[in-house]
Amino acid sequence: MERDRENDLLSRACDELIEQNALLQQEVELLRAQLRRHPTGEMQIREAHRQMDEWLETTRGRSPFPSDRQSVAAY
Repeated sequence: MERDRENDLLSRACDELIEQNALLQQEVELLRAQLRRHPTGEMQIREAHRQMDEWLETTRGRSPFPSDRQSVAAY
């Protein structure tokens, strides 16, 4: 009985996180669209992606959280 309650709470928490993630992804896309309207916007987006890739490479193997690629592969 207690285990079912815990599973239900975890399931609800996961659902909420998935919903928040979807909202954040929408916001990122809107911000990206706004940024692309500026002359240097696309260059700033590419630079941010490059920095994120570098960060992922330096933290790979040190984080308890899977990378985006690993998360997608798990589904």
